[in-house]
Amino acid sequence: MKTITPATCQRLIRRMPITKSLMNGFASKGWEAHLPAVYDRAAALLSENTGAGKALQMHLNQLLPMIALYEKAMEITGSREEALAFVEEWAFIETEKMMKYIQPFMKLGLYRLMPAMCEWMLDRMFGEKAGFKYRRVPDAPKFSVDMLQCPYLETCKKYGCPELTEYSCRADDITYGKMHPNLIWARTQTLAGGGSCCDFRLHVKQSKGE
Repeated sequence: MKTITPATCQRLIRRMPITKSLMNGFASKGWEAHLPAVYDRAAALLSENTGAGKALQMHLNQLLPMIALYEKAMEITGSREEALAFVEEWAFIETEKMMKYIQPFMKLGLYRLMPAMCEWMLDRMFGEKAGFKYRRVPDAPKFSVDMLQCPYLETCKKYGCPELTEYSCRADDITYGKMHPNLIWARTQTLAGGGSCCDFRLHVKQSKGE
């Protein structure tokens, strides 16, 4: 088993929008003294999962430090509900900031490329090697895929926090839903929310006459 160091986990947490936001929340709450324990726990979680393939590891690098932060928030507050309230308050601050930088580029017309970009990423980042299973939706606008299995949900279940999966889902809603008014993001259900699938729908709004 490969050993992942706490210093590596600290860098990962600072690099990912959700975990960076939660780390900043720890600082705002006066919980900084607990962060070394978070880095230790994240290192232990990542070390447990070093056998995962490269495609899955990319997702675990985002999710496992998030789990470590959430576990520590539960320990500090003494309540799952209060820890979730903390995540709710802080999780998306950096994601929202990131979108303010992305939106001007989308206004240049790059939003039109996003459905094709999602298609390109599908097997590379969200295929079976990464722990996902999906089906394509025939006779639907691109990009239309039903995700039938999700490693985010399975990993959160494994570590006793399935409720945390929702926050990864909602990051998608912010990212794809706020790129451009003419880029339609239409997901109606998620596996994390008890749905039969995650129905990813991303397509460009058609102009009149098209």
